[in-house]
Amino acid sequence: MIRRLKNGTAWLAAALLCAAAAVLPAEVLAFGALGHRTSALLAERHLCPAARSEIADLSDGQPLGELALWADKIRDDPAWERAVPWHYINFPDLPPGAGLEQARAAIDAFHHPPEGDVLTAIARFTATLADDSLPRAERAEALRFVVHFVVDVHQPVHVSRASDGGGTEVEVQVGDDVRSLHGFWDTTVFNRRGVAPEQFARELDAAFEAVPDARAHDPPAQWAAESLVLRPTVYSFARAQGPSVLDDAYRSMAQRVAEQRLVLAAARLAATLNGALCTATAR
Repeated sequence: MIRRLKNGTAWLAAALLCAAAAVLPAEVLAFGALGHRTSALLAERHLCPAARSEIADLSDGQPLGELALWADKIRDDPAWERAVPWHYINFPDLPPGAGLEQARAAIDAFHHPPEGDVLTAIARFTATLADDSLPRAERAEALRFVVHFVVDVHQPVHVSRASDGGGTEVEVQVGDDVRSLHGFWDTTVFNRRGVAPEQFARELDAAFEAVPDARAHDPPAQWAAESLVLRPTVYSFARAQGPSVLDDAYRSMAQRVAEQRLVLAAARLAATLNGALCTATAR
């Protein structure tokens, strides 16, 4: 299982300090296909035998990395329109200087919208997945949502400002490329063009192994609070009349933060799946 470090709080603080009621468009993919597949690959290595076997049965043998993409693939399907708000949570800015403790308190006190959000979706589908009295098809669907949404909430702009659609309405420029701030944090941030998820997972494996066991088992509200407290960092670039240029310093910072968030997402995905599917003996 994930190795425990003595100072888990310091690890998270270091990760965060490396950085100083809108609907997201259907084309937005949180952490993109590369991020979701990579997170699933890292998580897969730390599944208990019972979870591994149950996932193979529920997925008909489909790799976890492919399951992780399903929730984005259905976003253009009118039959799944109700699922769009489940990918994110709109949340107001914290007071200037607020830290992780204040962010967590705000998340805990939040009144979730009736249509749901990423936190209510994670709770709902994790419970469905864990209930082996439910129909197999229902649990198989829940598995696909869990694998996706655990990663979504770790992408900082999925704990979003409603005023700009989670950064989808903020144009930024990276070299000659103009895209949304959300799109940058989804895909461009990794700077891994042409790199397969397997290679990316190998590059992140040491960081994954260093995640404290206690951090891997933090509740989803903590994951959202971490993303929320990163908001000032995400919006720390110089704003311009047209697209705002993201300089090398910002891009380097963003890559470090995004990779840290992806690693935490993978550790927590493994812990979530093991918690839902491992028997008491297997745990």
